[in-house]
Amino acid sequence: MELFRTQHNGTDMESKQFAQKRKMVAFLNKSEDPLAIPAICRRLRLSVPTGTKLVNELIADGIVVEVGKMETDNGRRPVVYKINPEYAYTIGVEILLKRISVSVFNMEMVEVFQKKDNEFVLENTPECLSFVVDFIGQCLEELDEKKTRVLGMGLGITGRVNSKTGESYNYFNFLEETLTEHLSSKFELPIFLDNDTHVMGMAERFFGKARKEKNALIVNLSRGLGMTVISNGKVVLGNQGFAGEFGHMQFGESSKLCICGKRGCLGMEVSGYALEENFKEYVKNGEKTLLLPEGELRKVRYDNILQAARKGDALSIALLHDIGFKLGKALGNVINLLNPGSIILGGKFVVASDILADSVKSGMTHTALSQPLRTCDLLFSEAGDESGGKGAAAQVLYHYDLI
Repeated sequence: MELFRTQHNGTDMESKQFAQKRKMVAFLNKSEDPLAIPAICRRLRLSVPTGTKLVNELIADGIVVEVGKMETDNGRRPVVYKINPEYAYTIGVEILLKRISVSVFNMEMVEVFQKKDNEFVLENTPECLSFVVDFIGQCLEELDEKKTRVLGMGLGITGRVNSKTGESYNYFNFLEETLTEHLSSKFELPIFLDNDTHVMGMAERFFGKARKEKNALIVNLSRGLGMTVISNGKVVLGNQGFAGEFGHMQFGESSKLCICGKRGCLGMEVSGYALEENFKEYVKNGEKTLLLPEGELRKVRYDNILQAARKGDALSIALLHDIGFKLGKALGNVINLLNPGSIILGGKFVVASDILADSVKSGMTHTALSQPLRTCDLLFSEAGDESGGKGAAAQVLYHYDLI
C-alpha cells in the first residue's frame, strides 16, 4: 500500500526508483496480457538491467508475480509477469434510496466480498449516517487480513455531490466536515466520493460497453435520470463534479414542478417517477391495465410497470414508448452538442430495452443531425443492477492511475 498511499522522501535516486515502480505497476495493471521485461522496459523507457532490478524488487514485495513463459517465433521463451491480483483490494460502497451495499475487489476487479442491506432507507439524519458507518465497519471486520491491504474506498451516493471536495449536498449535509473527511477519519482510508450515476458510468467505462469507446454518453434511467459523459476516454466531472445532470435540462414539455424548484425539467417526464405518475393518472381516467389486480394503485411502483410492459400490458407499453420518444429527442440534442460514438442506456429501465429501443431511436431522428446520428450507436447496458459498487471501487484505481 505504501507504494501508492505514501510520498517518498528519500534520496533523489530512491525517489526516482519509487516513481519508476509506481509507473511499472500502473502499466502492468492496465495491460490485458502478462508482459516480458523487454516489453515493459520499452514502454517505460528503462534499460533492461534497471527494469529487471525493479521487477525483482516488486516480486519480493509480493506486488508482481511470474506467470509463465511466452511463445515466440525464434524459439526463445521469455518469462512474463503481471500484477499479483491479491496484492491490494479496493472497496466500493453504494448508497441508494433503499439499498446499501459494500463490495470488495482485487486488483483484477474480481469481487471477493459483498454485503448488502435491501431494507436500508436513506435519510438525511445522524442516525442514518451512524448506521452507514457501522455497516461499513462490520464489513471491514469481516475482511480479516485483507483489511490491511485496502488501497482505498470509493463511495457512490444518491443526490448531488462535489466529487472534488468530497461534499454531499442532499444527504449527510449536517456535518461540520465533508463526508469524505468524516469517513476517512472513521476508517483511516482514502475516500473517493461521487454520485450514483457517475459510479455506474465508471463501471460501464472501464468494464462494460464503453470500455473501448473514447466518446460516449452513459444514461442512468431508473427512478431518476442522470448521465455520465465520457470525452476522449475521460469521465467528465465539470468544475465541481456536477456534470451530467441530464434530468434537469430544460428539454421537458410540461410545466410540472421539479424537486429542484424549476419547471420543464426532463426528469419530470423521463424517469421512473414520471412513469408512476403517468400510469396512475391514466388509470384514474379509466384506462384499463393488467397490473391493478396485483395491488392497489397507490402501491404501484415503476418497476412493477416495467414488468407489466414485458408481459404485454398495453397501457404500460404505451407509456414506455412515450418516455422513450421524449428521451430520444433530448438525446438527439446532446448528440448535436457532443458527437458521441455511442449512447449506452443503463439503469432499471434496461429490463424493457426491447420496448424502448425503437421509440428512443425515433425520438433521436427528430432532433439529431444526420451525420453525427449515423455514427452513434444506441446500446443497452448489461452491467446489471449492482454495477454501482464496482464503479465506486474503480474510483480508487482510477485515482492512482491503475486502470
